[in-house]
Amino acid sequence: MSSLFSSLNNPSRPSDNLFKPATSSAAPSNPFGASTTKPATTGLFGASLGASTSQPQSTSGGAFGALGATSGGTSQPAAGGSLFGASTQGQQPQASLFGQSQPQQQGGLASSVQLPVPQTQRNDQNPAYWDTIVEASRKRAHAESVADDLPQLQLGLGDLRQRIKRVGTGAPDRTANGRAHYLLAASGVDPGAAVRDLNAFTSATGRVERQQPREEIDTDVEGYLANLQTQTTLSMISDGLARSVRDFDAFLEDNVTMEWDAQRRRIYQHFGINPANTPHGGAKSSFAASGRENSTAFGRNRRNKAAALSGSRGPNNGSESTLGQSNLQKSVIGAAGPIGTGHQVLFTDVEKRMEASGVVTGPQDRFQREKQSKYAEKVQNLNVARLQKRPYPVCHEFSSVVKQAADQHAEELVKAYRTLSEMVGEDPDAKSLVDLSSAKERGFADAYLDDAPNSAKHTAVKKTILRGSAKALEKLQFERMEEEVAKNPRDAALGGVPNVINKVKAYVRLQAIKKNLSGDNSDLQLLGDDYVWALIYYLIRTGHVKEADDFVHANAVAFRAIDRNFAAYIRDYATSNDRRLREDLQARIRSEYNQRLRIAPENSIDPYRMACYKLIGRCDLAERALEGIKCDIEDFVWIQIVLARELSRVEAMASEVYGLDEARTTIRNIGDRYFSKGGAEGMGKGFGTYVFLQVALGMFEDAVSYLYTYSYVDGVHLAIALDFYGLLRVANPSAGTEELCSLTTRGQPQINFGIMVGLYTRDFRAANVSAAVDYLTLICLNKDLLDQAGNNQVALCHEALRELVLESREFALLLGDMREDGQRIRGVIEERMKLVGLDERDDFMRRITMQAASVADDNGRTTDAVLLYHLAGEYDNVIVIVNRALSEAIAVSLGEERMRIEPLKARADADATQQRGTESSLTTVDDPVVLAQRMKALYDGNAMFSSRVSSSNLVACGTLLEMSTAKALVEKGEWPRALDIIASLDILPLRARGNSSIIRNLATKFASLSQPVAHNVPNLLMWTIISCNRQRANLASAQFGGNEGTRQTMIDDLKQINMDLTTYTSQLRYRFPANLHEALARAQSE
Repeated sequence: MSSLFSSLNNPSRPSDNLFKPATSSAAPSNPFGASTTKPATTGLFGASLGASTSQPQSTSGGAFGALGATSGGTSQPAAGGSLFGASTQGQQPQASLFGQSQPQQQGGLASSVQLPVPQTQRNDQNPAYWDTIVEASRKRAHAESVADDLPQLQLGLGDLRQRIKRVGTGAPDRTANGRAHYLLAASGVDPGAAVRDLNAFTSATGRVERQQPREEIDTDVEGYLANLQTQTTLSMISDGLARSVRDFDAFLEDNVTMEWDAQRRRIYQHFGINPANTPHGGAKSSFAASGRENSTAFGRNRRNKAAALSGSRGPNNGSESTLGQSNLQKSVIGAAGPIGTGHQVLFTDVEKRMEASGVVTGPQDRFQREKQSKYAEKVQNLNVARLQKRPYPVCHEFSSVVKQAADQHAEELVKAYRTLSEMVGEDPDAKSLVDLSSAKERGFADAYLDDAPNSAKHTAVKKTILRGSAKALEKLQFERMEEEVAKNPRDAALGGVPNVINKVKAYVRLQAIKKNLSGDNSDLQLLGDDYVWALIYYLIRTGHVKEADDFVHANAVAFRAIDRNFAAYIRDYATSNDRRLREDLQARIRSEYNQRLRIAPENSIDPYRMACYKLIGRCDLAERALEGIKCDIEDFVWIQIVLARELSRVEAMASEVYGLDEARTTIRNIGDRYFSKGGAEGMGKGFGTYVFLQVALGMFEDAVSYLYTYSYVDGVHLAIALDFYGLLRVANPSAGTEELCSLTTRGQPQINFGIMVGLYTRDFRAANVSAAVDYLTLICLNKDLLDQAGNNQVALCHEALRELVLESREFALLLGDMREDGQRIRGVIEERMKLVGLDERDDFMRRITMQAASVADDNGRTTDAVLLYHLAGEYDNVIVIVNRALSEAIAVSLGEERMRIEPLKARADADATQQRGTESSLTTVDDPVVLAQRMKALYDGNAMFSSRVSSSNLVACGTLLEMSTAKALVEKGEWPRALDIIASLDILPLRARGNSSIIRNLATKFASLSQPVAHNVPNLLMWTIISCNRQRANLASAQFGGNEGTRQTMIDDLKQINMDLTTYTSQLRYRFPANLHEALARAQSE
């Protein structure tokens, strides 16, 4: 007998779970519930019913798993099937989707159900049967599954489909469900009552047509109008919010652009990749770039307002800039900040060097600010001299600032400037560029930047560096000697004529007394009272070779006994332009030097004699130091420079090759050993000493980078001085390097000059923007570079100036001002157009002015926007902005404080002549009415201006000025004059006298009014109502008004005006606020 939940199982085996496959010891179950070889009788949910356990039997599957399978076999197969289960047959397997099921023996809902049994018979059954069913169900609920992770479906789709069809064919026969009825009744469930309840629920949930209630007719007109006005107001507010959102989105699209294509091209160019030319806007573009300028997709090119305005009149060359207009490009000038921000570590190499050397930037003080101010003054004077085509001694002027600052490294830096001045031949007293002795701007750029290492120009520059450095070191040594002699006049015993030879004799005598020459001076050779070889050495050391030659030949007799060949050596050395001996003399002096060095006993040779031989004959270049003579770091460097020669490496012997490059290597090794942490502690020298050595050897880029680490102010100005003369190799801005000093493709150092200068201006450009312009102008010193490098420098300069204008907002000072007659006053940038690579025909000034005007307009700076649009020639935009400001001023309620605008910032450095011409400019205007009056008068009086302004905008400006006058009269209480002016505007029906045609025409005219004028029509109506009421009250209260009929006529006319205004407003529904209608209603009721 079957059960609803389980089968009657043998107590000796575990029961199976309802929704899990049963197990069998004879045949393991299929993972998806394959049916078994012998059929078992199944119940309603697929459980096998009443199977005996005499023989082993495999599991049978139900719809959700093998339900109620027994582990025993049946003695006889029980015919019958379940509702969702499948009868099985062992000999004919059949595959299904979820597992293997056997062909059905019998199907259908009634196939396994016996005939109905009388109720008395069912009640007479053994009660133990039901106890067995309950116990089996409990065991099945706690049974463990052997395949918990496997699906439980054991019927195929075909089996399920057939059973669903049989279930859906109709209601089953009541006789077929008899057993289920008995089972439910035994469990306490009344199937009949449940069926009736379900039928009642089905009928209750039927669709019922509801009658729509009749809507009552609303006759409240005032409520309807109030509700309609409220809805209109809310709609206008929502429209305004939506418009604001759209405007904000448009602003972002205009200003926050991302030109992915331009950035990608720059990346490709940087790595030398040549991408395939794909059409713009292609769907396959990885950067989603678009070729259309007005594209609205994110990450695509877009023009801003200024570009759109300028593009309507000419091609926009901004896109051709090497830097591009991408906001991915870093700012050239950085964000402005307090003093010291210019030294914020923004270069990776500088940061690493500061960390390695332990450099900590101290707080900026007054002395630092003063030094920066003095430097800025020198730079401004430099640009003025460039404009006037006059020579300017940059090194001399910068060194004077360093002297006044009195920093710890000031002395060494002054020496570096003096050395550089000697190299370039700078003459502080030169008055004209025609003077051949004066150094020229960028005079060495062509030769210094020549990449060919053995070219004639490059060799000439090296010789110039060696000659200038030697001369500077020699002059410094002579000055030090003079100071020593002056401090010790008694010991020096100068006496006689204070010429060069006598001064050197006095110095040698002083050093001999102090035992500073060589030991106890016992091995020094005397000629009379003078140490002859020490005297000659110091004459050579101070650069007085001719004087040394004169001294030798003046004592020729004595020198024949001392050294008969030396006179020929010193004469040939003194008369040679490049300080080189003839080949025969060169061979002879080297032979003598090597012989004396090899066979002479120790301490038997004067060390100064050997030093003179070594310097004159360039002997023993492997050992470039003077033995037995005290030398400091400057003496050592001088020796390297004097011994260095730029010879042809093809013709010269290997032992003679020692040039500037080898001397630089020597100094670089010294720097790495002693100056890597900012100073040579054992030598008592600071970082300034190493900067001086680098400049002396022509290591200019390294000197700038090293000095910038410890004193960025001095580092920037040393770079300016070097770049002015063309002795600095600058990096290409398009490379986008983040290092101050990088290497070229040939391994030569280069300085990121433009970015360095731009970032330096952060310290002071907020307080002195004109000085910032002068610094940024210096970026264009490199406009003469070959190929595209020069154009890149010019583009970098222009970008820096554009950022400065937009950041500082000193528009009148930077871009220009205008006089009372509208004539233009040149700004600081325009005055330096020649220095930044611009001419009068260039469109850069107009583009930058338009961009600044757009920014000023967006920020609400009315006077700035008016000035800039006027300077750019956009006169119509000037009137539009004036009308908008004037409309906002008129909209202020009566009795409230007038609206003020920020006046234009005055030109801080304008001279007296310019100030006399700008008394009526915009620097003193803070009233929109005064601004509108001046601009309208200016444009009306000049046909060149008025011809480029829309007539409707000029008419609107005049109308707004009349409205402003009427408002002022209303505030003063002059009602008749105010009404006359309002009537003259021909906007309101003050002269209609009840003529509906005139009122209708004026109401129709309202739609054609410009927005600034239409915005103030409600205010104009209110002023008219107030004026009519007050004037009518005055007429009614007048006791002696003259002709009574005339007074009454005037009162009636005023009443008629109120009635006409009511008719006028009624034809313009929802255009005016509610308080205006209330005022009209009150006026009529009075």
